[in-house]
Amino acid sequence: MNIFVVIVFYNPSSEDIASARQLAERWQGMIVDNSPQPCFQTSVCGKMRYHFCGSNVGIASAQNIGIREAMATEGVERIIFLDQDSRVAADYPAQISSEFDIVSRERPLAMLGPTVVNAATDDVYRSAFHSDTAESEHFVPRREIISSGSCMSKEAAEKVGQTDDTLFIDYVDFEWCWRAGAHGLRCGITPAVSIRHQVGQRQLKILSHGVIISSPQRYFYSYRNYLWLLRRSYVPRQWKVNTGVKLFLRFFYLPFVAEEGFSTWKNMCRGIRAGLRRNNKKFVLK
Repeated sequence: MNIFVVIVFYNPSSEDIASARQLAERWQGMIVDNSPQPCFQTSVCGKMRYHFCGSNVGIASAQNIGIREAMATEGVERIIFLDQDSRVAADYPAQISSEFDIVSRERPLAMLGPTVVNAATDDVYRSAFHSDTAESEHFVPRREIISSGSCMSKEAAEKVGQTDDTLFIDYVDFEWCWRAGAHGLRCGITPAVSIRHQVGQRQLKILSHGVIISSPQRYFYSYRNYLWLLRRSYVPRQWKVNTGVKLFLRFFYLPFVAEEGFSTWKNMCRGIRAGLRRNNKKFVLK
């Protein structure tokens, strides 16, 4: 079996745990738990190992624990990442891995993601800044994709490296994709496979655009990490400009539409202050 599934927990619901158990009955992998208290009392769940971190070490560090375990497991060729709230069928890992095989025959592929459907609205998540152009019925190229449901090759993990744990949570998956691009590898999604996923806590419609509302704490990482990533040459200029405009506008309107507006604004300010300081860990492109 050449597939290794990595699932990250953070205060999962009973449905999240049941979904992970279902996958663990069939697939090898690891459940990495960032919750304050362990969700399981054993180190094994089905065919998966269970790793309790003892605290919230962040999505990047949690994924890296899974990546290291996958790399050390004999015969693994594909690493598949799932968030706890991403609902997929039991055969999903086989489906996305099969699509990866098809797409990678014609291009140097690092990571392939599914088409992501908003679990609340049934709408496909689309970028507000650029449109997709499919290269085939199996591949839509993107400079960056979200990690949930994605499939990474072991070869790409060896070449590109692990995720950047200094970022903790926001833009972790995007940064890895850009780094892969700097190594001549490609990322994208496949229209042939989809998952239902909820990004953020809720979504508002402002004019014709959907605005994702996250918890106030997330905005600390959004603003801090954006300012850190501005300093990296391999991060696309278009993303720097577009995201900069988006975060600038959010600073003025989001505190008035978010339920915890003042806390949201405070975390934005904290993130800006932290982002203007040097990253506490020098990151070198491998």
